[in-house]
Amino acid sequence: MRFNLNQKYFTIAAYATGAIIVSALAILVIFKFDSVMGKLSVLGAVLIPVIIGVFVAYLLNPLMMVFENKVFRKWSSSSDTKKRGRARGISLTLTMLVVVLAFVLVVAMVIPQLVENIVTIFSNMDSYIATVNDFLNKIFEDNPTLLEFFGNPLEDFSKFVTDLWNKYSSELLGFAGNVASGIWSVLSAMYNVIIGLIISIYLLAKKEMFIGQTKKLIFASVKVKTAQRFLAVCREASKKFLGSIVGKIMEALLVAAFCFIGCTIMGMPYSLLIAVIMFVFNLVPFIGPFIGMVPCTLLLLLSEDPIKALWFLIFMIILQNVDGNIIAPWILGDSTGLPAVWILISILVGGGLFGILGMFLGVPVCAVIYMLFKEYVEEKLRKRKLPLKTDDYVGDVGYITPDYVCEESVNVTTVAAVTTPEIHKPTFREIFANKKQEYKERFHIKDKEEKASSDKKSDIKK
Repeated sequence: MRFNLNQKYFTIAAYATGAIIVSALAILVIFKFDSVMGKLSVLGAVLIPVIIGVFVAYLLNPLMMVFENKVFRKWSSSSDTKKRGRARGISLTLTMLVVVLAFVLVVAMVIPQLVENIVTIFSNMDSYIATVNDFLNKIFEDNPTLLEFFGNPLEDFSKFVTDLWNKYSSELLGFAGNVASGIWSVLSAMYNVIIGLIISIYLLAKKEMFIGQTKKLIFASVKVKTAQRFLAVCREASKKFLGSIVGKIMEALLVAAFCFIGCTIMGMPYSLLIAVIMFVFNLVPFIGPFIGMVPCTLLLLLSEDPIKALWFLIFMIILQNVDGNIIAPWILGDSTGLPAVWILISILVGGGLFGILGMFLGVPVCAVIYMLFKEYVEEKLRKRKLPLKTDDYVGDVGYITPDYVCEESVNVTTVAAVTTPEIHKPTFREIFANKKQEYKERFHIKDKEEKASSDKKSDIKK
């Protein structure tokens, strides 16, 4: 007996089976949430080295390609497979050497000074309390009206600070006593990082093969047009994500270096610790530098010369202006393409969900989501032959009728339409010229030629 397969009912059965499976999984997650999350946490712990390896390979690929395409260009562009392999091997080795040397320099130079600064801070806590007490006493002696208004807040100040310090210092000592657990956590993290680095070496050495296999799977799973569109979106998302992360790290390094040099020249204590704090918080766009100023300023207020905190604030305000107007435009350009309000929202949401890491990665992730959603909206508008620019929707939109056709949206969308133009990163000369013109317009400053012409016109009128 011959069995005739009805394609229509077969499709319905496939969708029904899929819906039943999804519903069963949803019910399992709801009623066995703790068990499912426990299994997922175990799976996540196992996959941590793989995730680290993929992320490290993703970040180090641009540096490896610089060595391969610039330093060993003759070998990498050769038709000989051995020469190309030699260029890849040497470039990968140099990339890993740069990473290892940077890590060794940080461990050898930065970590000991950081530990020394932190130990000094805790050992001088009594003197810091006395400094603050004397500083406040001097203020109230010079301003008796403040003393009458606030009463005498210094009567119990020493007792309050001492009790607070004794309370939390005992907790810190109890935390420090659990050395074995801390050492095990450090060793476990080092193990994951080492395994991740090994995985990243394999991924970078054979990246063309892995990328080719991924594309092969995509083309085998979906239509050609959908695959091309998906790959175009992935290229743009990768460009935006990688450019934002690498650029922000370079910008934070430059700001931290200038901060360290400036604090050292001004003779401020804990210069290296302050520079490290500013580096970490400068990784968070928009509000990070201002948050980083708070602990640094408090640290300087507790030093022997609290007035240095004021000089630090003035110096950091100047440095942040230089960063925002010169360093960031030169390194980043407009890599995110996000309005300021979306940057702030992405920082708040990312920080609330994933802490400092979420604040750092929130902006590039939001930039990618914003780009995809923008492309989705513009695609819908193109199909309806409506305007694509936001300015066309500001104000009265009564001109948009069912018969309205926008000339910009008449052409059929191609895969190339997904790609955005190259991000222009201005040079120092362009930045200085733009800022010079901006300040001239703001403060009504005239050039010599403009001043001479205006003087001539005034003389003629007289």
